[in-house]
Amino acid sequence: MIEIIYDLSVLEGSCYIEILPDIYKGECWNSSSIFFTEDNFGYILPAIEKCYKKFDYFAFNEIEIEIWGQINKELDKMKQVLQSNPTPQSLKDTIGFLYVYSEKEFRDNYDINIKQLISMMTEFQTWIEQKSSTTKFISVLGI
Repeated sequence: MIEIIYDLSVLEGSCYIEILPDIYKGECWNSSSIFFTEDNFGYILPAIEKCYKKFDYFAFNEIEIEIWGQINKELDKMKQVLQSNPTPQSLKDTIGFLYVYSEKEFRDNYDINIKQLISMMTEFQTWIEQKSSTTKFISVLGI
């Protein structure tokens, strides 16, 4: 399932990307955060890396709200491509695949995954916009 995780109790293990609506204050697994599986985060990673050149997948990235506005625009561009019936082979030009198996798994349920990814991106954009009015940073806490 391609989705955002809001409930800490459903997390198993530690291989999740945490998105914290604040600066990092020495604590992970915050109740105000949202979480992505590695694969789901990987799909949107190109938008973040394009706008925040210092992004480090294994670090705590404190990203200014202004940059999140740019990331939202990149997510819009990605959604436009996804909504235009791209060929499965062209996906590498739009979304990210962290692992070799990620692309194959995405293609196995292509139509469903495209719809779920667009929905997840839209939901994430809404979350970013909501948090933008209450914080100056949104942090990506890597693996």
